[in-house]
Amino acid sequence: MKIKKLFAAFIAAATVMGTAALTSFADESSNSREATYCFDTASNVSDWQTYGSVSETGFKFSQTTKESKSGNGCLIVSEDVSGEVEDAFGGAFVTADTFGLADFRGCTISMSVMLSDNADNHHENLFLYSDGMIWIQTAPETLSSTEWSGVTLMIPEDAANTKVGFTIPTFDVYSGDVMYIDDFAIIDSNGNPIANVGDYQAKSKSIINAVPGWVNIVLIVVLVILVVAIIAGIGMLISSNVGKFH
Repeated sequence: MKIKKLFAAFIAAATVMGTAALTSFADESSNSREATYCFDTASNVSDWQTYGSVSETGFKFSQTTKESKSGNGCLIVSEDVSGEVEDAFGGAFVTADTFGLADFRGCTISMSVMLSDNADNHHENLFLYSDGMIWIQTAPETLSSTEWSGVTLMIPEDAANTKVGFTIPTFDVYSGDVMYIDDFAIIDSNGNPIANVGDYQAKSKSIINAVPGWVNIVLIVVLVILVVAIIAGIGMLISSNVGKFH
């Protein structure tokens, strides 16, 4: 009975080892929460519209894999301001009908932001905002070029606003990348997340994505064989010493 219990324990341990090894090949982001816009690909960047002093500030944004809070990429925002900007206003936004909504009343909007290098003093006008019936905005409490910061905006139940977005970060003289934006999330008035638009892509740090498919299969087969061999070896060792357990 002691031998059976010991052998079963060894088998369980080996199984756990094998499972852990196989799991290490899996994408570590597989269980991450998908935001409405993950910006891991450029597939839905075209949903975003601009307005205001866009040409005067050289305000641009695009998808990049240079940085990310989660997933495989984010949005990078840049500007090219060479002089004083008159009637400084504007930004980027998406509309409620993009998600089949009449408006954003009662919704909660959030995003994550990180400044680009050398842009620490060029974000004084950055707001997460909503517009339509009324204008409401909120700014991140702190921003840096080394850590991601979150910002959240709650839209009142009686505000039939049709737009949500972020403003042009600065109107001062500046040229270059300003900030990164990731995980732009919309929660509806019932507390349900608006589903990802299809730009989610897991960021894998595993070997399995760095080699061809047939190599992945061989690696897994070899791993399974090793686990089986370990179990068999443990069984032989126990059998050869069976007398010691009586």
